[in-house]
Amino acid sequence: MSDPDAPPLDPDALLDALERHQVSFVAVGGLAAQWHGAQRTTKDLDVCPAWDRENLDRLAEALRELGAHLRNSPLPDGVIMPLDAVMLSRMEITTWRTDAGDLDILLGIPRDSRWDLARYEQLRENAILLEIGEHTILVAALQDIIRSKEIADRTPDREALPELRRLRDDTIDSDADQPTDEPPGD
Repeated sequence: MSDPDAPPLDPDALLDALERHQVSFVAVGGLAAQWHGAQRTTKDLDVCPAWDRENLDRLAEALRELGAHLRNSPLPDGVIMPLDAVMLSRMEITTWRTDAGDLDILLGIPRDSRWDLARYEQLRENAILLEIGEHTILVAALQDIIRSKEIADRTPDREALPELRRLRDDTIDSDADQPTDEPPGD
């Protein structure tokens, strides 16, 4: 559901702030799917940061720079609370309204039906490095995005899955068509 009060999403400005503050993260969610080629639009950037204190401190600095406040608050400027690593570390999911659009911070994304989370460390293993404008960032593997949407099983996730599976299958097919340096078998 679209929020008419949301500022326009400016991924470049969000990535600028995260990069300037040297935040380690993997992009996940709808924008990550777009960077894999999906056409479905999204209104926010979802990231899974490294969950150590130093990185969360840098993330808090970036959020403050972006004028962030917690989204979905009845207060016009959000809930007033200290924005620091301790606060961030106590929440598995936070949704932020910033001057550059909405930013969701996630401890991880679902990786199995028990809702165990694939966190930054696991996501980084399969992630791909993509150039997004002036930035080079880690983007979750398409299969990880698909699996999280299958497990979450919300209506928007179910609606996104056919396109994401098609993109995955097209990638697998094009990889199979690539020549290899290995000699053919007998």
